[in-house]
Amino acid sequence: MMRDQADKLRQMAQNVKRQIESEIKEGQGRSRVVVISSGKGGVGKSTLAINLALNLCEQGQKVVLMDADMGLANLDVMLGLTPKYNLFHVIKETKKIRDIIIQGPGGLDIIPGGSGISDLANLKEDELNKLLMEMKKLDRSYDYLIIDTGAGISKNVTAFLLAADDVLVISTPEPTSITDAYSIVKSITSNSYGGNLYLVVNRVSSNAEGIMVAEKFRLVCEKFLGQDITILGHIINEPLIGEGVRRQQAFVQIYPRNQAARNIKYITGKLLGNNDIMNSAAANKSGGIKGFLDKFAGFLK
Repeated sequence: MMRDQADKLRQMAQNVKRQIESEIKEGQGRSRVVVISSGKGGVGKSTLAINLALNLCEQGQKVVLMDADMGLANLDVMLGLTPKYNLFHVIKETKKIRDIIIQGPGGLDIIPGGSGISDLANLKEDELNKLLMEMKKLDRSYDYLIIDTGAGISKNVTAFLLAADDVLVISTPEPTSITDAYSIVKSITSNSYGGNLYLVVNRVSSNAEGIMVAEKFRLVCEKFLGQDITILGHIINEPLIGEGVRRQQAFVQIYPRNQAARNIKYITGKLLGNNDIMNSAAANKSGGIKGFLDKFAGFLK
């Protein structure tokens, strides 16, 4: 009798263990969605998106970078690429999502933005559904989907932010840039954003300035919004970054030893969890690309 009870308990324990291991494995297999945004244009958002994505690739992650700055898509130009097709062709059902993905440097895949699309929020419902159904096919094919949004807090951008696992807000030390970045945090906080919120301060003159600006921003968000924001780091204002843009190459690849490239590497490490920013439990909450797109559609409507 006692042996039967012990056997049943052992069997139950083994079943629970297998279930937990299965859930962990399933969660880790999902793509993580990171949306990068800024309150205003011209602060280096797209440059950060490209170089962060490439650093993730260097760390062994499979990454797809989506240009979601509709109407002003420029990631392909920044990397000297000439895509034949883009999201517009997917919406019009002339191409599948995998047909438009182009290979960038370092094993990075890129989804070109939709030339001819002013805003996803303006699409007809059937067109939006077609696009989302196609994009869902990418789930589990990548470790990370990095989305470079347009600047500001339009309905389109806000939906991307609210649906993401991680929101990365970028600002410069300029007061106007900080104010606009604060507006983004305020907007998604008022809509009960439940993911991880990060800050990167770009174009700082020194490490001291980067630390000071970021800490002030964090304290203001905590005091007035009750929002916890994690500082990922800062990027020194290096002339070589502009040289990379002019050469249509990512500066982390052509100048890997400069200070800005080291800053990006540090930021990548924190995002990956090297400094306990994101633990495995948090990673397992991700709904993957499918979950992200379902939430995105809900917020957009």
